[in-house]
Amino acid sequence: MYQQGSDNSWWVWQKSNWAASADPRPAASAPATTTTTTPTATTTTGTATTPTATPTSAAATSATAPAIPFFGINEHYNYGGVYTSVPLATQAATLSDLGLTANRQDIHSYDQIDAVADTLIPGMGSKITIMPMIDAYPYDDPSLNGQTPTEASAYAYAYSMAAYAATKLKGVPVVEFGNEYDLDMPVANDGANVSDYDNSTWPIYRGALRGSYDGWRSVDTAGSTKIIATASLGFLHLGWYKGMLTGVQPDGSTGHPVVKTDIIQLHWYSDGGDPENTWGVTGTNYNVLKSLHDAYNLPIMFTEIGVNTDFTTAQAQEYIAKTIPELVAAKATYNVIGFNWYELYDDPTGDYGILTSSAGQKPIYTAIKQAVAAAAQ
Repeated sequence: MYQQGSDNSWWVWQKSNWAASADPRPAASAPATTTTTTPTATTTTGTATTPTATPTSAAATSATAPAIPFFGINEHYNYGGVYTSVPLATQAATLSDLGLTANRQDIHSYDQIDAVADTLIPGMGSKITIMPMIDAYPYDDPSLNGQTPTEASAYAYAYSMAAYAATKLKGVPVVEFGNEYDLDMPVANDGANVSDYDNSTWPIYRGALRGSYDGWRSVDTAGSTKIIATASLGFLHLGWYKGMLTGVQPDGSTGHPVVKTDIIQLHWYSDGGDPENTWGVTGTNYNVLKSLHDAYNLPIMFTEIGVNTDFTTAQAQEYIAKTIPELVAAKATYNVIGFNWYELYDDPTGDYGILTSSAGQKPIYTAIKQAVAAAAQ
C-alpha cells in the first residue's frame, strides 16, 4: 500500500509502519538516467542470431562509480547457518586470504535489505566489497493474495523494493537484480533463440527487471551504482538476453518494453565446459562471450561460476587452474570485469564450497588461492 503526501512525497506501508518510498508508478522512471540498447546489426553464432546493440547510458557516465573488484565469491548471509555462526570478521579474513574481495549476497525481502545494510556490510569491514543480489520475485508480492502476477504488478513490486534498497545500500559499486528467472519457464533446445521460451510468463519477469532498474535509478539518479538486470541462468541462454534487451517476445512480436542494464550477467559451471568454445544439445558450437560482447557492447560479469559437485577433487583443481586465468584474459578480449565464485561454504544449496559447512578448508581452497594470486599479478 502506498500514499502520496501533500508535498508529493511517497510512502509505503511495510513492517507495520509507513516508510519513505520512491513514486511506485511506472511513469516515474526517468529516461535520462537509464541505459538503452538500440539494435544496429546482427551477429550469428551457430543457430542463434543476436542483435548487435549500441548502449547509451547517461546514468552510467554521469557519476564516478566505486571500483568493482575483479575477484569475488558468493555467500548467503540471509540463509543463516554457517553464514551467521562464523563471525563476519572471520569470513572477511578468509576472503582476504583467498584474494576474493567482492562478495555477492542474495536478498529477497525488505528485512534482508536491512540486515545487509545494518549488519553485514559494517561487519565485513572496508576490505570486502558487498555486491547485493536483490530478488523481488514477482510471485512473492503479498498484494496479489495468491493471484498470478502481471507485468504491471511485477514492475511495481520490484520498483518499490529496489527504491528502498537504493536508500539503504547507497554507495555499493554494483547491484544485481533477479536470479535465474529463465529457470521458471520451460526452455526448448539450447535457449539460444527467443522462441525457445514461454511467451505467457515472459512479460512477468520483464516487468520485474524493468521495475528493479527504474526503482533503483529513481533514488540513485546520478548513476553511481552500476546495475545488473539480466537475471539469466546463463550458459547458452542467448535468446533470453536478446528478447529482454531488445523488446522481442517468444511469439516473435516486437516493440515491447526494453529491459535496461549497465552490465551483462552470466552464470557458468564446470559442466558447461569453456564459455568460449562449448556445445549445445542441438550440436551447435558457441562462443558465448563473443556473442554477448558483440551483441551488446556492455561489460560482462560472471556473477556465479563454479565447479559441479560431481567433479572429483583433481578435476576441480584442474578446472580452477585453467578457468581463472582465462577469465582474467577475457578482460581485454570480451570486457569481462569480474567473477563471483560459487561459493564460500557448503550449505543446503549443495557442496559447492571452498570450505565445508563447518568452515574447514577443502583441497580446492589452495587451488583457488594460488590461481587468484597468480592471475592478479
